[in-house]
Amino acid sequence: MRSLVPLLLLLAVTLGCSTRVGDLTIASHRKVEKKFPVVAEKVEGSDCATSVLFFPIGNTNPTGDAVIDAALAQAEGADALVDATFSWYQLVTLLYNRVCLRVEGTAVRTR
Repeated sequence: MRSLVPLLLLLAVTLGCSTRVGDLTIASHRKVEKKFPVVAEKVEGSDCATSVLFFPIGNTNPTGDAVIDAALAQAEGADALVDATFSWYQLVTLLYNRVCLRVEGTAVRTR
């Protein structure tokens, strides 16, 4: 039994998980020369996951798709974001935990 404890501790420290955040059709950190018609100057969207006592309530993981959809919903006719900034916020306590993903950008029409 004594030799099992270090093994369990090692597994607990080294195991992790991963989550798909979203898909982007175009992504660049450099200035793009193509100009698109601006639909709305500043839109933002967010998606959050909450857990109480480590039990998830509702959405289990915020996704990039959800935040982009929420931002584009504010600008009718827009189908893309330019000059977008993604932010990740996290609050961890013993009882209440909350993780949020947020995007801000300019909504444009590409078609």
